[in-house]
Amino acid sequence: MAQGKLKVKTKAPVNNKKANKKGAAFSKRKNAPIQSKKHKFQEAYKLKQVVSKAVNQQNEDNIRKLAYESQTKLSQAQQAVLDHHKKQAEAQEAGTSKS
Repeated sequence: MAQGKLKVKTKAPVNNKKANKKGAAFSKRKNAPIQSKKHKFQEAYKLKQVVSKAVNQQNEDNIRKLAYESQTKLSQAQQAVLDHHKKQAEAQEAGTSKS
């Protein structure tokens, strides 16, 4: 013979105010998907690579130019032609920048 009462689950009264429920932790947005963080980091990494490649290329070109200039031995006639071309190039740059 069982002694004592049976446990009965009680229900909340009907007129009780409902507590403010928060929205779902994650909601799907099919029309406006959010990109993952990985995508953002990949873009930053690619940008850094492009910049570093450009800087390295410029540095390499400058070093090659300096090394090449120190090795060339031109005759006086060749040197005069080179100077003449440099002066013409400077004159053209000055003319285009003033316009």
